[in-house]
Parts: sequence; C-alpha cells; structure tokens
Amino acid sequence: MKIFVRKTILFLLLTVLFIETISAIFILTKVYLIAYPGKEIYHVIKKSKEKNKSKKLLIADSVGREMFSYKENIHGINSLATNQVIGMVGQYLLLNNYLNAGNEIDTLIILFNPTSFKNNLDQNYTYHYFLKPFYKKEYSSLFSKTVQEQIRKIPYRQFIRIPHIQVSSWAPEFESSDIPKYTFLSPISVEYLSKIKALSIKHNFEIIISPTPTNINKKDFIENININELPPTHLEKEFNDYFNNIIYLDSTNFVDGIHLLHPEIYTDKYLSELNK
Repeated sequence: MKIFVRKTILFLLLTVLFIETISAIFILTKVYLIAYPGKEIYHVIKKSKEKNKSKKLLIADSVGREMFSYKENIHGINSLATNQVIGMVGQYLLLNNYLNAGNEIDTLIILFNPTSFKNNLDQNYTYHYFLKPFYKKEYSSLFSKTVQEQIRKIPYRQFIRIPHIQVSSWAPEFESSDIPKYTFLSPISVEYLSKIKALSIKHNFEIIISPTPTNINKKDFIENININELPPTHLEKEFNDYFNNIIYLDSTNFVDGIHLLHPEIYTDKYLSELNK
C-alpha cells in the first residue's frame, strides 16, 4: 500500500512538473498567444513600447478596435486599440509606455462606446484580460489606491503567474458586490482620465474623445448621465464634444447590441471627422 501511495504521489508530482514546464516554454516562446483570448492586449503592449513616427495615437475599446485595428496604421493614426475590460487604467498604461519609449504625439484619440467608461475593474473578465497582462511589478507603482482596492477583491489573483494558469483562459468566477454610485464614469475612469490629461499637458498633445456608433436603445441611459461626474477629469470640453458627436443607430446594425455588424463602413467617416 505504501509503495502504491508513493508511486501515485510521484506520478502526480511529475505530471504537475511536466505541465508547468510545457506551459513555461509556451510563455517564453509566446506560442500560447496564437489562439489566446485577449491576445490583442499582449500585442498592443509590445507595440506600445516601440518607436513610431505617427503623431496621432488612438486608444480604444473593442468597438473602436474593429474600426481601427492595432495591426494597421490608417492615415497616420497609430492604433493601440484593445478592449474596455482593461479599464481606463490599462489605457493609461499603454499611453505611458508609448511616451516613455520616446514617442512624440500631437493628438491622442480616445475612441470609446458610452458604456465602456463604467468599467471599474469589477467585471468577471478582469482576471484574464487585465490582471494577467498588467498585474506585475512593472506597473505596480502606477496603480492608484482605488485600483489596488479593486484588485484585492478578485479571488486567486496571487496565482496568475503560475504557468498553466497564465497560458490558459481560466479565470475564477467573480461577481462584484460593489453598488455603483455613478452613471457614466467609474472612479477608476475618473482617476485615469485625469492622469491622461496631466500627460497631455506635460507632453503637449491634444485629446479628442470620440464615441463609437451607439445603439439607439442606449439613448435614455446617455441622456440621464450625471454631468457632475465630469469635472474631476478636467476634460469637460472634450466630453461636451463627445456627447454632441454620438451617432445613434438602429439595433439591427449591431451583432450584440454594442459591436457593429459592419465597422469598416464607419472608419472613413470617423477619419473625416477626426481630420477636421
């Protein structure tokens, strides 16, 4: 019996060692990113640290990414578009990387659906799409107290660097118990939009905040936004233009109520507006 137990334990240990070793190799070679959910985040992080001559930089949620892919440079606009799950803190980290790489821009375009600003790192997807790529020493000093508090609410965050967890899409079930006291901008969005504004002053670039085409069903939500949430960002003017420029579309133009059936139709229209 003792021999059987020993052999079983040895087998389990060797199996774990094998799985973790193979997973570590996948991480080192980046092979795991080939069909990885959220792979665009890792590609964009790498891209954000590279030198680029473009004077216009775009950060965006997944709707914006459909219109301005990070794989292309459209009319001189360098896209670092990912998704809304990384929160405004993730968008700030990408911008900060880009500026720290020595890049100079004259315009930052923030292309976001009106519902994307509510992300407060309180989603079920936060573990996989934000913690795995960004929860590391490289960025820890840039996390505000609010971000740190939100991260502490997420279970098993201490295990994200275990190789087999990092290379898989596994994430714990997480349902936030937070009761939002905001209608449009989450506390994290307020903080990091303000930080982005500070970077614009330091590096002398303009900020354009533009809405993606929006489902007409969201119009009531947008018209009931509490504008008192805007002043702490120091971007009241930019948000005034944002609300004025919302294009409302019938729900039949969307795959899931948010993402567009034919995003390419709107790329040229937005380029025309941005060039103005």
